[in-house]
Amino acid sequence: MKYCASELALRAVQLSRNQKLDPSMRIFEQTNEHLTHLFNTYDVRNKDVLTVLASSDQLFSCYYKKAKSIDTFDKSYLTLYYYYLRKWLILYRNQFYPSYRFFYDGDIDLYYLICMIHPMNIDEKNAQVFWKTYLENHRKRADKYLFHLSNYTQPKPFEHDIEGIKPIFNHRLHFYCVDLFKKIPIKKKYDVLILSNMLEYSTRKEELIQARNNIEALLKDDGIAVCTYMINDRTSMDHLNEIGILTSNQLSVESQVHTYYEALFGANRDLAYSYQKKKMK
Repeated sequence: MKYCASELALRAVQLSRNQKLDPSMRIFEQTNEHLTHLFNTYDVRNKDVLTVLASSDQLFSCYYKKAKSIDTFDKSYLTLYYYYLRKWLILYRNQFYPSYRFFYDGDIDLYYLICMIHPMNIDEKNAQVFWKTYLENHRKRADKYLFHLSNYTQPKPFEHDIEGIKPIFNHRLHFYCVDLFKKIPIKKKYDVLILSNMLEYSTRKEELIQARNNIEALLKDDGIAVCTYMINDRTSMDHLNEIGILTSNQLSVESQVHTYYEALFGANRDLAYSYQKKKMK
């Protein structure tokens, strides 16, 4: 079922108040990945990239690392609206993330900023309508069930150079609202596919096989799909075997990064895993 932006906002308010918003539809305020190390290891310069949109941090990193072209995708359409919220904060406030005032009491100044935006396209107009409607109807605890809030403090590749990220907003965002675990209609092929920790969202073998089929279809020959934070416990052997295929290349990292992950997750995590599409013999 499709909704207009204002209906989506009211629906998000209702669902958040009733604590029924699907966790996979919630917005990540910021990434929990160590993107500095990730993008120093996986080179996207002058490459065609498809990245999960999520918090937009992966998109900004791809841009900052000079990818040739960048398309985005996500199961949740709310991530597109969050991209525009972050755009407005970066352009007009020199601020990377919404303040905790926004999350906890509605941030009336941000509301007025959103009202003054002159949308450049229909997606931005829809985002403006969404956030105006949402804040008008949910002034307290905007984060309560709509966001995955975090207190991660790892550096971003571009945090020292906010001006360096602003040119991305001169281009219209290419966004696909698709579920990687279902058959998807994207026909373009990419050198690099950034999945973040998306593969954790399913423990069903058939869904992971569909995800692998999608990955194969999206990648050019020798293209790389980059995954992070795989959790392999509490699953069947069939699932573990499929995960093993999708995360066949493991990337170890420096000890201080492991220390960071251990503090964050209670255990060491490897930086990333990658799946490479091989040329046909």
